[in-house]
Amino acid sequence: MNGLLLVGGKSSRMGSDKSKLVLRDGLSQKQRGLKLLNSVCNQVFISTSEGTSEPGTIPDAFGPIGPLGAIASAQKSDPSSPWLVLACDLPLLEEEHLITLIENRSIAHEATYFVSAGDALPEPLCAIWEPASAAAVSSALESGKQCPRSVLIKLKAHALPSPGRWPLTNTNTKADLIEIRARLAQKTSVKNITISYFAQLRELTGTSQETLKTESETPAGLFEEVREKYRLTCKRKGMMVAVNSNFTEWTHQLSDGEEVVFIPPVAGG
Repeated sequence: MNGLLLVGGKSSRMGSDKSKLVLRDGLSQKQRGLKLLNSVCNQVFISTSEGTSEPGTIPDAFGPIGPLGAIASAQKSDPSSPWLVLACDLPLLEEEHLITLIENRSIAHEATYFVSAGDALPEPLCAIWEPASAAAVSSALESGKQCPRSVLIKLKAHALPSPGRWPLTNTNTKADLIEIRARLAQKTSVKNITISYFAQLRELTGTSQETLKTESETPAGLFEEVREKYRLTCKRKGMMVAVNSNFTEWTHQLSDGEEVVFIPPVAGG
C-alpha cells in the first residue's frame, strides 16, 4: 500500500503554513504525518504543487484544485496500488487509528474510510482509495467537481465507525489550534455553558436553549460538540457567535456559566 501525505493546502484560515506547525513529539505536522504513514505503508509520497519534482513527491498534475486533484495525481502515478491518503494536519491521530483502517480494509470495495463524528459523513482525507476508485475520481474532475467527500459518498465504499471527534480534528483555524493544544497539554476544564439557538439551528436541534457540560475551550469547539450531538451538516463558516450578549471571535476562551449564541447566516435576497 502507498501512502500520500497532503501538505499543499493554502492554510488561508490559519494564516500560516500549518504543515510547519510543531505541536507534539518535536516534529512538524508534515514530519509527523510522514512518520505515521511510514509506519504502515510500503512507500510514502508527499503531494506537491504542479511543477515541483523532487524524490518522494508527486506533483499535482491537475493544478491547484485541492485534495481530489492530489488523489487523482497519485492514482495516475501508480494506478495498480491502493493509496492511504492522509491530511497532514491531524495532530491527535495516532498510528493505532491507521492500523485500524488498514486491518478493516475491504478490497471488495472501492474505498475504506472512517465516518466523521461531527456529521456522520465520510472522512476522505484519512481513507484508503482503491485502484477501482480511479475512474470515479477522474470522472468527477472532468465534470468540474473537486470535493473528495462527494466522490467518496458515491463510491461503493466500506464505512468504519468514527474513532472519535478528536483524532480526525484538523488544525484549520486558530480556534482549532487552541482546542488541540489544550488536549495535548491535558489542560481542559469542565464548564457549564448555556447555548441559545435561532433560525435554522433551532429547527435542526429541536430546541431554543440548552445547557451543556463541556470541556471545549472555545465557541468553535463547543459548536463542533453540537454538530456531533445533533448530526448537523452545517459548518461554522459564515456563522457568527455571541458570548454573554456580545459578538465575539471563535477563539474566545470560554468560562463556566457563560451564555453562547450561534447565529447562522440569514437567507434571502
